[in-house]
Amino acid sequence: MEYDDYYNTTTFAPLTPPHTSWQNECIGADCPEVENPKAAIGAAKAPFFGIPWTAVIEMGTVMDGGAYKYGAYNYRDTRISTTTYHDAILRHFMLWADGEEVDPESRCSHLAHIMACCALMIDARETNMLEDSRSKTGAVRNMLDTSASLANGFRNGE
Repeated sequence: MEYDDYYNTTTFAPLTPPHTSWQNECIGADCPEVENPKAAIGAAKAPFFGIPWTAVIEMGTVMDGGAYKYGAYNYRDTRISTTTYHDAILRHFMLWADGEEVDPESRCSHLAHIMACCALMIDARETNMLEDSRSKTGAVRNMLDTSASLANGFRNGE
């Protein structure tokens, strides 16, 4: 059943008996029905249970620093380029991979900076403010697949 068929967006209620969410999953035919209608309705919405809040707090600190430095919601004032954030992500990742945990300017985690860059690109994509300047060759996927195949051959003595 498609989501639109299951959920009535006018009344915000399920059209059919609710399905069980991951929290209520059980195995076999002895599964109890979800009794709380709020739980059933909530199970049909975007899940947030698995988000590590520690990471969100660090990303929020990075976003606060960016708001102070560039202005709150500056990323919605003009289109943003994937190249700018791609490069920032790689710089932060290389520094982190080289053993540096914290950006010396912001005093925040390099990983939180990467999260913030990704969040900004997702937001820009969803608000039609993303200037997509990626190369889009498809070559990387092909090379990764070939590399995995070769590595598998090495491991199997081929």
